Parts: sequence; structure tokens; C-alpha cells
Amino acid sequence: MSDTIAENKKDTFIAMFTHDLKGPINSGIFALELLLRDSKRSKLNEYQKELITDILRASKFMKNLTENALCKYKVESGKYELNKEYAPLDKIIDDCILAAKYSLYEKNQKINFNRPKENIYAHIDVIEIKRVILNLISNAIKYSNKNSMINITLKKLSNSVYFEIQDQGCGINLNELSMAFEKYVRLANEQKSAGTGLGLYITKLIIDAHRGNIYIDSKIGKGTKIFFEIPI
Repeated sequence: MSDTIAENKKDTFIAMFTHDLKGPINSGIFALELLLRDSKRSKLNEYQKELITDILRASKFMKNLTENALCKYKVESGKYELNKEYAPLDKIIDDCILAAKYSLYEKNQKINFNRPKENIYAHIDVIEIKRVILNLISNAIKYSNKNSMINITLKKLSNSVYFEIQDQGCGINLNELSMAFEKYVRLANEQKSAGTGLGLYITKLIIDAHRGNIYIDSKIGKGTKIFFEIPI
């Protein structure tokens, strides 16, 4: 069997497997959201509600991982389409920071969002840009040290919006930067972590689809900065 056929079969299996996972994950998310909405009827105390909220955010994070694999399959099979609308990016970033709350707890990390003074709107696919920001936050969390700060900056340029995320992690070797957006490339190999290895690859596909540009600047031992621009 040729390498191409084997790769195609593997991708098809991943697409089918992740598609099947979406059902139970979505059901779990729906059940948790229902439980929180009816918290008075179910007599949940504040501690229980906080735990359920954390489980809900972790479930949504897991959902994002499975959708990364499906997104890759759709792009490479020509089935990927954007559904654009004018939306506030600062609100999207707030949602993504909340979704990553549980992961931040594990290493006692914090996110500092350098918020713009006014809402910044762009013509984007909200779901896909959320996926981009969640992927970048996830990478920053995985490859940063305990008790570290992750800095996010959002600002409006003349004809585009600029997003930047800076971590204080181990950094990336210069000879690895050219491969950072390739499929299944795992950065900072000395820090073992679970994941599909698709995060940055999917991120670049989505930014490219928005006619934007994405870049990486990194120094060993000093951390990594990833930034992108997309047209307004």
C-alpha cells in the first residue's frame, strides 16, 4: 500500500472517529448546561455549580480538539466553507479565556488580556476564529512553565485587526520554526503532552481562509510569540 493511500485511509478514519465522538461530547455539554440552568430545581450549592462549570468548559475544550481533526479533513477534501459575520473580537477572546479556565488552573497560570478601549469588529467566521484562539491559548498553556503569565494583545490597524499571544515557555528552535504549521508537528518535544498535533496546522488553514497572515517569533528559554492579522 502506498504512503498516499495509507495517509488518506488514516485521515478518513480520523474524520469518522471524531465525527462519532461529537455526538456523546455534545450530549454531555447539553446535559451540563441544562443542569446549570435548572440549578435551583436540582438544589446545587455554589461549590457544585463551580465544579460543573469547570467540567463544562473542559468538555467544550475536548470538543474543540475533535473539531480540529474534522476541520482538517474538510479543508483537504474541499468541503470547507466560511460563514462570515461582523463580530466583536474582544468578546470572542473573553469566551476563549473562560473556556481555558480549567487548563490554566492545572499549572497555576494566568492570562493577561491587553484589551482595546473600544470593541473591535471584523468580518469573520466566529466559530473558526474561536478555534484559532483556543488553539493558540492551548499551545501557550502546554508549553509554558507553572505560575507563568500568558499575554494576549488585540488592536485595530488601518485595514486589519492584529492579535498576539506571548507565552513564557521553553521556546522553539529556529530550525523548527519553518515546520511549526505543518501537520502533526509537535513543538517543544521535551515537554510531553497529549493532543492531536493539529493545532497550529488548523490555525494557519483558518487564517489563510480569512485572507490573513500568521507568524511565529520564538527564543529558546524565553518563550514564543504568535501573531496574526486578518482584514476588517
